[in-house]
Amino acid sequence: MIREFKAAGTVLFGKAMAAQLVVEMEQQNVKKPVIIAQRGFEGRARKAGKLLTAGLYHSLDMIGEEGDHEPYDFLILAGGKSLTDRFRDDERQKAHFPLSPAHLEEISEPECQFLVIDNALINRRNIPEGFFRKYSRSLTGGLVLDSGEEIIPRTFAYHNRTVVSHGDSALEKLPEILSRRGVRKPLLLTDQGIVSAGLLDYVTKEMENRPFVLFSEIPSDSRIDIVNSIAELYKKEHCDGILAFGGGSVLDTGKGVWLNVSLDVEDLNRLAGSGFIPRLSIPFVAIPTTSGTGSEVTKVAVISDPERGRKMLFNSDNLQPDYAILDSRLTASLPPFLTSITGMDAMTHAVEAFTCIAKNPLSDQLAWTAISLLRDHLTAAVEDPSNLKHRRALAAASNLAGSAFSNSMVGLVHSIGHSVGAVCHAPHGSCMSVLLPPVLRYNKEVVKKDLARLLEAVAGKEVYDETPRDKRAERTIAELELYNMKLKELTGGRHPSKLSDIKNRDGGQLVREEDFEAIAETSLGDGSIIYNPVEARKKDILMILKECY
Repeated sequence: MIREFKAAGTVLFGKAMAAQLVVEMEQQNVKKPVIIAQRGFEGRARKAGKLLTAGLYHSLDMIGEEGDHEPYDFLILAGGKSLTDRFRDDERQKAHFPLSPAHLEEISEPECQFLVIDNALINRRNIPEGFFRKYSRSLTGGLVLDSGEEIIPRTFAYHNRTVVSHGDSALEKLPEILSRRGVRKPLLLTDQGIVSAGLLDYVTKEMENRPFVLFSEIPSDSRIDIVNSIAELYKKEHCDGILAFGGGSVLDTGKGVWLNVSLDVEDLNRLAGSGFIPRLSIPFVAIPTTSGTGSEVTKVAVISDPERGRKMLFNSDNLQPDYAILDSRLTASLPPFLTSITGMDAMTHAVEAFTCIAKNPLSDQLAWTAISLLRDHLTAAVEDPSNLKHRRALAAASNLAGSAFSNSMVGLVHSIGHSVGAVCHAPHGSCMSVLLPPVLRYNKEVVKKDLARLLEAVAGKEVYDETPRDKRAERTIAELELYNMKLKELTGGRHPSKLSDIKNRDGGQLVREEDFEAIAETSLGDGSIIYNPVEARKKDILMILKECY
């Protein structure tokens, strides 16, 4: 069975979200929006119009359901399900403004690119119980598990524009996806490891004699010079879509090429940072071959610039691929050690998503489900690598964790982990495995309630029930430490449980105590640190490094 995860678009919730929609519309270059009011709700629709015109637009047309909406390029549907059903097949971008709790009760899945729940129209106290749990289930075709609690902050924004196909033969969806977007000659990006493993045949077999251009020399660290040369190849060969097939480096390289050819820029440096990237029109399909980074749904790309001696971070909702294909067969040959560290990378994404300050009820549900899937399938996949049931579960877990942290963000585990990687060239998944428990212990007093809740997802309901309430947070951390020890045993000692365990291919130690000062200094400048629930100073980071050495 192939399960499809729906693109949620953007969910804006809380105070002044109508004004936030105006910002989103400006970024989408909307020129002539219109409010379409459901019959009987014209008064409340006018109120929505006033909220919008208090933002960027000085005036905004409002028409009824039967009015002439043809001149407009963006439809703001003010009402309930009957109104969104009426315009379901309209290809223009649309925003849905429910005007009452009853309208929210009718919503069972994403209807428009934007769902706007403004506190001035629907008070947060009147949100139907379990609304966001129901909504999150619809995004994954029912895969999401119920975390048992729904904590709704005053304001949040959730974004996911990627449609995901997930299953043991999900690549069968590729021809349909390419035809749907009118792609006749895609550029296929991969690396030599994928070619040598024989995995490329899975993709090329599904191309249905469609011509394509192959670039298979992507290095293990995505680089700006490679991105630029591939972009030239794309233009020279007159390609009309991009397929990125591989691990994190391939997917990041694909995103860089996507930026280059979509915006026709010579220097990607001017787009580095956050929020400077417009909507990209060239079709982009991400096909991951590991289950860890979640890059196929994240809004981030990291690309090295060797000339400047730094890594460029690109961060925008518009960097989320159009489509992602999670085919269980592609990870079945992943060695036990790579399975273990990529799995703990996904675990870290999910745990930090659940405990960092930008969390929201949708990211909570996805993170909870990811952790539960990893609990039941990570060690099993390491023990039985060819088992597609476990591989399918890990692919889903990585994807859900990626969606969760791309919205809630990550914290100090990633700040320190990025820095260990930059200073010592240590594998990212290994850093995440080692750093997760000590950073959680550092954060524990502030996130004790969240950590206690997570015990059920991390260790199961029986362990949760038998553990005294005041011991659950610490038990969660202990169980994650046990994961590392179990994975270390299953991989013959290759999976690290402390920083001194992280080795290069020749068995040499990568992280040394004399590196700690540089790691700590670098961590303080990492963007993830601002989302950590506890402020961290240099001395705190040094303490954590010593604890897990």
